[in-house]
Amino acid sequence: MQLRHLAAAALLTVPAHAVLAQSASPKPRNVVPTLGFSIGTLSIDPDAAASSNVGDRAWGLQFDGGVVVKKHFLFLADIGGQFLDDRAQFTQATTGGNRKSSANVTYFSASTGFRTGLPASFPVGFALNLGASGTMTRRSIDNCVDCHVDKMSIPGGGFVEPMLLVRVRTFMIRGSDRVYLGAKGMQSVVSLGMQVDLNRR
Repeated sequence: MQLRHLAAAALLTVPAHAVLAQSASPKPRNVVPTLGFSIGTLSIDPDAAASSNVGDRAWGLQFDGGVVVKKHFLFLADIGGQFLDDRAQFTQATTGGNRKSSANVTYFSASTGFRTGLPASFPVGFALNLGASGTMTRRSIDNCVDCHVDKMSIPGGGFVEPMLLVRVRTFMIRGSDRVYLGAKGMQSVVSLGMQVDLNRR
């Protein structure tokens, strides 16, 4: 009699363990934070570059963050700085001696897009982002409060950005070409960098 009771208890325990195992298994997250940075080169419209007395090619950095929704939909924001080839550099006396100016453009962007999957068997994917950038461009002396400042105009505007992604362990290497649609200031930013999806399951 006791054997039958033990057998019945064992049979009832099996589905209970199965339910607990299912509830303990992690569910995929619908919203995953993502962070990245890139090194890139900016192409500037020749007329805008000439009017600001800078070269039409620059180099700089970009830092970005956002979320990936349901593994494929992207919502991103970034800040980037490009160091311009200054052709109207000035020198000014400061409390630290005579110092030379430098020119740069800082851009702030927001974008949304779609990303393909990156399967383990072939960890290569593509993304396409649409967005817009605002810019702040100036020629000035760094870390100087009362020094002269030249404000310049190198506008951003709307852009389309195709991107190639290659997964390497827990991060992705990415290459992109951000093409500005108006192209009256910033024309394109070609960049290479890294991106990490946080707490990915």
